[in-house]
Amino acid sequence: MIGFIQGKIIDIDMTECVILTNWGVGYTIQINELIYARIALEENVEFHIYHHRTENSEALFGFIEKYDKTVFTELIKISWVGWKVAMLILTLWVEKLIWSVQMADNKTIEGIKGIWKKMAEKIILELRDKDFVVNANIVTSENKTDIIRLESHIAADIKNTLVNMWYQPSDVDMVLSRLPAEMEDIWTILPYCIRELS
Repeated sequence: MIGFIQGKIIDIDMTECVILTNWGVGYTIQINELIYARIALEENVEFHIYHHRTENSEALFGFIEKYDKTVFTELIKISWVGWKVAMLILTLWVEKLIWSVQMADNKTIEGIKGIWKKMAEKIILELRDKDFVVNANIVTSENKTDIIRLESHIAADIKNTLVNMWYQPSDVDMVLSRLPAEMEDIWTILPYCIRELS
């Protein structure tokens, strides 16, 4: 089983990255938009890999942080949550997902594309006793929209995605500075920013 890959990026989009290793083998790795934003301008990358194998298929899922791989591994064990849904869930950012589970905030999880009420409740139920949730120290606020979302590295991920789509950095900064409070995840933030920038 493949657990880690490093090499040169030879092709990339928001869902896949092709990596050429030093020994001349190219691997297609599944990613999501947040990972794309972090690596799109890089020449080389290192991935912690979840290697998914069945009788009829095989796929590699790449994560910059080993912690994210751990959360992904737990998510795909949950009924109704396949790998595609798990990758979408991780666009919420792991810290905010954990906070939502700790607070039993199924509305935030329901806001992810492809998640319905019963699934959100199931995710909270299945994850709430996991060590990475129980032991997480997530800084909260009276206003949950202030949690995690506007931390500098998250704003940088969103900005990088938009700049990679050929928008001007100064224009992106201006739109992000007036982001509405109800914007809580990449699925709402990115379309909003693109509308404002177009």
